[in-house]
Amino acid sequence: VYSSVVQLELIYHYARCKRCKFTVYETLVVAADIIMITLLIFGLYLILTQKLRGLRIYVMILFLATWLQLLLILLLTQRYPIAHDVHFSWQNRRSLEKYENKFACCGVLGPDDYLLSTGKLPRSCFRNQGNSTDDLHDSGCLNKENGSATILRIEFLTTLFQMILVLFALVFYLHLKKMKAKPRTLREVWQSRIIL
Repeated sequence: VYSSVVQLELIYHYARCKRCKFTVYETLVVAADIIMITLLIFGLYLILTQKLRGLRIYVMILFLATWLQLLLILLLTQRYPIAHDVHFSWQNRRSLEKYENKFACCGVLGPDDYLLSTGKLPRSCFRNQGNSTDDLHDSGCLNKENGSATILRIEFLTTLFQMILVLFALVFYLHLKKMKAKPRTLREVWQSRIIL
């Protein structure tokens, strides 16, 4: 849920930005998160009622949905590796110099970000740390594509947790199958005091 909130904040913040192409991928990740939350709630029902057929199908669908979500996050973090970092650095008033030097960019959306906020441009916005307008990087760092990114990011923790849930659901399914457990109704679940 936390990752969805972060994604929604970015989408909302850059909704009017025509050049912010990464918001399309952010929207897809949020849609996948909503589907996953729905699937997890439905899975709780299947596990409590011990419906073997539904649980078998559920485990496969959950695995495929988790894999799809992992691929979407991987695409987002590899295609636009610094979008989140640049956004949060700018929001927290931290320097973008590291990104500006590495990706030959200036500000979040362009040099105007600095001109509107401080009235002057840092040296990192110019080629070779110069001061000439000919050397000015005119594109922002937010949309820089295909830079190197670390593979282990906070965005992957949710997907890793979901993969562990898939494994637990599979083990539970195999346990129920071995026990030849009978399906239960929600009334029986309530009467057995599994849910208080």
